[in-house]
Order: sequence, then C-alpha cells, then structure tokens
Amino acid sequence: MAEDPGAPSFVRLARAYRRQGRRRAARDVVLAGLQQHPEHVDAHALLALLCVEDEDRERARDEWEIVLRLDPGNFDASRGLGFLALERGDLDAARRHLDIAARGRPDDPAVRQARQVLERREARAATAGTDPGPPDGGLPPGGESMGMEAPADEGPGEEDEAASLDPQRVFASLSGEGPFMGALLLDDQGLVLAGSMAQEGGEPELLVGMLGTAVAEARRTAELMKLGGWQGLLLDCEVAALHVAPVADAVLVMAARRNAPAGWVVRTAEQARSLARRFLEVAS
Repeated sequence: MAEDPGAPSFVRLARAYRRQGRRRAARDVVLAGLQQHPEHVDAHALLALLCVEDEDRERARDEWEIVLRLDPGNFDASRGLGFLALERGDLDAARRHLDIAARGRPDDPAVRQARQVLERREARAATAGTDPGPPDGGLPPGGESMGMEAPADEGPGEEDEAASLDPQRVFASLSGEGPFMGALLLDDQGLVLAGSMAQEGGEPELLVGMLGTAVAEARRTAELMKLGGWQGLLLDCEVAALHVAPVADAVLVMAARRNAPAGWVVRTAEQARSLARRFLEVAS
C-alpha cells in the first residue's frame, strides 16, 4: 500500500483501520484509493460509513448516492440513505430508500424497525395534517458488518413502558448493533439500582467508589468556574469508553466500545439518562 495507494487491497486495509478505531487513517486510505479507482463501489460505501461516524451527514449522503449510481439497488446505500432521510424528517425519501432496502433484504431487523418508525410518523403526520419534523436522535455507526441501527421513534410504546418498570431492561432499547456495552444506574453508595453491563473484570458495585473522586472534582471545577451544574464525564479507558453523568441523586455509568465516536457516546448517554429518569419516576 505504501508503494501503491491504489492497490486492490486498499479497502481491506481501510476496514482494518476502522475496526481499530483509526478512522482518520481509514479515511485517508479510502480517499487515496478512490483517486485511482473512482468507481469502486465498496470504497464509496465505506467512506459513507466513516463520514456518518464523523457526523459528516452531507458527505455520507453524497457517497451513498454515488454508490446507487454505480450499483442501483445497493442494500447498504439504500438503507443508509433511508436512515438519514428518516433522521432529518424527510418521510418521502425515507419511504423510497427503505422500501428498496427491504426488497433486497426483507429480514434485516434494522430496516424492519426503521420502517415501523416511518409508518408511525406517517400516521401521525396524516392525522395532524403536518410534517412531524426530524427526530431528536442521532444515527449511530454500525459494527464490523457495516450494519447500522435504526433511529429511535419518539414516545414510549407498551414494550417501552414494560422495560421502564424492569430494572434489568431499563436500557434494553439501546442495545443492538452499535457499540453500546451497557449502563448502570447507581446510588451514592455504589449499589446498582438498574441496568447491566458487559464487563471485562471488576465489580460494578465499586464503580461509584472508584469514580467518586473524579465526579467530585468535576462538580467542584464547574462550581468554581461558574459553569453551572456538571452534566457528565467522558473517560477513555483501555477496554471501553465510559460516560458518567448525574441523574437526580443517582449516578449513571454507560460503557461503549473503545472505538465508539465521542459524539455517539454523548448522544447515547443522554438517551440513557432519559430512560434512567423515567425508571426513577416509576420506581419512586
């Protein structure tokens, strides 16, 4: 690759960099390869996914549109464009792309979920006579299979209400294809109130004790600098990325795979905080 940036293996190398969390290196390799292979479908598809992870939605949409011009009906591009359209509230475009993706892979769970969200939003728009507008949630990146997770719908359904009552399932809606490893809601003594976490060793009950100094320092610094109440800490660890945030009198600790984009971690942590608040309201 050093001798020939356009060698046929450039996409495999870029994917390996992405799996290691080295997205800038992956992007550089893809861009160099595309200079010599401008119609390489897999390279444009990978670049689109890297752009999503870097929160460059416009470039991602451009790259997936290039993929569709080169390979009409491409599943990854149709699904990605459908998710982006659903995210920004363009229901017509979302319907068009998701229908194409569903015809290609009718059993894909993310597409099926996204179409259910779309149908509910279309029904609400028809009832209200207005466009429901874009949702609040972002678009998390996929895993090594280059899958993507469907945007979440607004408003709890019956299953969400049941999950909000079950301490083990409070954060179940956040699990799936993304880098989410789990979340724990802990009281000030370190006791687990709700949630679960995929661990690489250690005891979850010790988390608050271990993080207590960092939390206290964040609170003190925010007060001294007149920044207002502290909203969260993002910790980059060897095994995972941790986000720690206050929820009423409790502490929420969310874990994600170490190569997860910081923007995704912060957005997902905020969704976890909303779920934790709902659980505390129901449990009180």
